[in-house]
Amino acid sequence: MKLVVSSYVHGNKDALERILSFNPDADYFISLGDSELQLDYLLDLDIIPIKGNYPRDAGLKYESEMVIKGKKIYMTHGHKIGVHKSLNKLLHKGFQEYYDIILYGHTHVAKVDKVNKMLVMNPGSVYRPRSVEPASYLILNINDKSEVTYQFKEAETNMPLEIK
Repeated sequence: MKLVVSSYVHGNKDALERILSFNPDADYFISLGDSELQLDYLLDLDIIPIKGNYPRDAGLKYESEMVIKGKKIYMTHGHKIGVHKSLNKLLHKGFQEYYDIILYGHTHVAKVDKVNKMLVMNPGSVYRPRSVEPASYLILNINDKSEVTYQFKEAETNMPLEIK
């Protein structure tokens, strides 16, 4: 199963549609908030929208979870649990709820942490990243053996990015 994860589109439909066109084989598209796009628009594109901190951001909930190929995944924008200050609350929730993968946004910085066996990942920002890295998004693959691989990509070119 292929998941395409983005955050911070900030109303840039062209950027979002470019990412969708780069990944026609994706099983799931996830927006971790601050898309600033209409909910109907996102749902028409089969995007799972998580509500961000932008006042009129599309999304039904600030957090959600799903299980894919045996992997329990938690999705949040992250502002409600203070990810801009520390990942401690997010990690605590992850361990308490036995998540395998945590996806969050809010910081505009692409990042991956492996804490014990849990992957904690931020796809970065499709628009206005706050790091030296270019605008980015994340691809997660979960195979039939529940093995997870991932790759960060440049939102503009779809070229692979080395994110640590």
